[in-house]
Amino acid sequence: MSSPPSRTAANTRQVQWASGLNALAGLWLIISPFILGFAQYDPWMMWNDTAFGIVVAILAGIRAGGAYTAVWVSWINILIGIWLIVSAFLFARPSLMVPFWNNIGIGVIVVILGIISARGTHLETA
Repeated sequence: MSSPPSRTAANTRQVQWASGLNALAGLWLIISPFILGFAQYDPWMMWNDTAFGIVVAILAGIRAGGAYTAVWVSWINILIGIWLIVSAFLFARPSLMVPFWNNIGIGVIVVILGIISARGTHLETA
């Protein structure tokens, strides 16, 4: 009889570091409108970034904190990362390129880290 699939320490570390960095990306999304100064000029992007930054930070924090087999959490963050990229084209004003590139960059980071975290979920046979 074969043994059931098991998590390796490497799988756990991969989920932890990728999700931990994604939580930091979420925190950056929350504060970036104020740090980069576009909160007062681009309220749509400010609310978009703040709301989705909260969600990314919470979900990534849950994942990094022990929800190592909840791959769906990473997939939600991947979808949010895609939304951040799309929202840059929908909400950013042409005269303000800072929010546009901020969302493109953070969106790409959230997607990549979400994929890395999701891949760390796969169980390996012992």
